[in-house]
Amino acid sequence: MTTPRVFIVRHGETEWSLNGRHTGTTELPLTANGEKRIRATGKALVGDDRLIVPSQLAHMSVQSPPAVTGSLLIFPSRYVSPRIRAQRTLELLHIGCKDKMPWQEQQQTEPLDVRTDAKIQITEDIREWDYGDYEGLTSATIREQRSKNGEGTWDIWRDGCPGGEYADAV
Repeated sequence: MTTPRVFIVRHGETEWSLNGRHTGTTELPLTANGEKRIRATGKALVGDDRLIVPSQLAHMSVQSPPAVTGSLLIFPSRYVSPRIRAQRTLELLHIGCKDKMPWQEQQQTEPLDVRTDAKIQITEDIREWDYGDYEGLTSATIREQRSKNGEGTWDIWRDGCPGGEYADAV
């Protein structure tokens, strides 16, 4: 039996990831540059002669771990974050799924290049960290606010996010 492999690809660039703002629940599209770079990543990594061979995929997942790392593409799981930026990243990698993506109303035409029968499911269980009051702020701004309030330094793992989530809940 072959040992399963896991591949991780971060979601494409958004305006907030470009300038270091924490993004959890806010829906942001990928920038044009983000889309371009994900397409290039797909061409480099996905194909019969590449690292990720679609015909060998059982399932796919776009997921978001806690804190600052953003949405990730992880194989061979079968879940996708409900965030549009994660879903768009998966589309742009051109894995070649036979079925339409779950967030698409309908498949426009028959897929031209079916390369996998892998199924994709959307789940809240792997959505982004909820930054609460810190949503859209940079770490520097958060530290500055906390200093003004006499709260000391900020460590997301220790202090969590007021109005959002804490590490022990994630």
